[in-house]
Amino acid sequence: MRLPQILRLKLLWVALAIFIFLLGSIAYGYITEPKANPYTPAGQYAAAPYAIPSWASIFYGNLPPDIKIPNEYSLVTAKIPSVIDYWHLSNFTLNGDSVTVIYNSSYGPKGETSFQKTLYSYGNTGNGSIEIIIKGNEPLNLTLYHEFLYNYLLPNATKFGDYEFYIIQASISAYTNNSYYNFNGYVVNPSNASFWLFLAGNYLPTNLVTLSTVFKYIGNGGWNYILASSASAGQTPWLYTSNLPPNETAIASVIMLQKTFNSTGTYRVEYTINYIPNGPSSKLVVYLSDLYFEFLGSKYGVLGTDNNGASVLAEYSQGGIFDLELAMLAGLAIVFIGTVFGLFAGYYGGRLDQILTSFTDFILLLPGLAILIVLITIFQQIFVVFSKDILIIIVLVILSWPPTARTIRGQVLQVRNMPFVEAAKALGMTNREIIRKHVLRHVFPIIIAQLIFDIPAVIGIESALDFLGVGILKFPTWGNMLGFSTNASLSAPGFAWWWILTPGIALFLLGISLFYIGEAITRYYGSLIGEAH
Repeated sequence: MRLPQILRLKLLWVALAIFIFLLGSIAYGYITEPKANPYTPAGQYAAAPYAIPSWASIFYGNLPPDIKIPNEYSLVTAKIPSVIDYWHLSNFTLNGDSVTVIYNSSYGPKGETSFQKTLYSYGNTGNGSIEIIIKGNEPLNLTLYHEFLYNYLLPNATKFGDYEFYIIQASISAYTNNSYYNFNGYVVNPSNASFWLFLAGNYLPTNLVTLSTVFKYIGNGGWNYILASSASAGQTPWLYTSNLPPNETAIASVIMLQKTFNSTGTYRVEYTINYIPNGPSSKLVVYLSDLYFEFLGSKYGVLGTDNNGASVLAEYSQGGIFDLELAMLAGLAIVFIGTVFGLFAGYYGGRLDQILTSFTDFILLLPGLAILIVLITIFQQIFVVFSKDILIIIVLVILSWPPTARTIRGQVLQVRNMPFVEAAKALGMTNREIIRKHVLRHVFPIIIAQLIFDIPAVIGIESALDFLGVGILKFPTWGNMLGFSTNASLSAPGFAWWWILTPGIALFLLGISLFYIGEAITRYYGSLIGEAH
């Protein structure tokens, strides 16, 4: 009869539905989003900074999504022979020079020390490459290209444009014999304007002085990783050929982006190899992989991105899992200590009750948040071997068990005077047996309810610490999401409402759902104890 009766509580069903929705949304984010830490470079730039949620584009217009060329991993990393056709390569002869293009499945990018993994970069991808063999005594330019259609709002037509940018990258290995070469990357717009993004190779250009900051010398053998972007326009050859006036060089990234994407239409990504022979039997062998272009768009996923282009859904899901795990561990410890104090104080009473209750009241009188901040700061300096999350759990437990102890004590005071406890004493049962078989059994539902109450309380306190900047800052939590988004909101487009509201609503829903679940259990079993009297 007990289960059907408690399930008749409508408020319990509403609270359970909210809690299940929260857990489902956390699970969805964890399954669908990258697992990399969004607060590190590896987890950033899933899209442009401050990209709005995709569904919100109905309010903002036809904002561009991420545009990926190629959009398949096997083509990016040259793991399939069709990568040759994708970049429009073929064998040919010109002015006595021969160009042979083959797919090499046994040689690929390895040992690229300059490569740093992000959500938009590929490197050290292993065997698989395009092998290009050029022979002859005449200079030759070879172009690899792929076209794509851009049919979205232009960067200068939206207030989100300053945060968009694009990248181009490549992995290259080369072997020369009496020859030199340069390897270049370009983006060409529908007006046929070309934007020179990187220059690499072993041939020193005549204007080396001006190009030295962007020239990448590549010797024979080994793999080299190349990455350039419009966000770093000041480090691209384009800046030195654009003739920008001095007062505009500080905003070169914005100008480059808006000059590139100045109309809708067909755009082209180009890689060119400049072959420069230097004697008889000249030859150049170039291996290419990880050829990739990405335009980081202004809309992304379910919850958009933050100021670093990291997925807000990834932060929300990873932060939710972390917060719940931390709260569960701290909650179990709080309930255990509180139950022990409450059981002994309530059951034995007298002098022991007075001592335990006085100690409990003393802890309750301490200014909790202020003490938390002070203790965490001190402990972090002393116990450097402990991670901050462990220190937070320890300090939270030290300061948070008294309310649970008082609640359990009150319930034990009721149970110890019940007839079945008196009967157990009359039958000669020891106090330990009575506590284990009768008292603990009857207060167990209240213990569960207290655990449910403690979880949102712990998350709330931990979130406050993170919000204030003294908690966990190197990994997503709902608290530091609120803190970081609040700090960035004034300069963010649209105040980044999708970033601020997500953790705020989650904390609110978690708090009310678990509160009413715990309240339902407390009321129901409280009525049963009343009936037992």
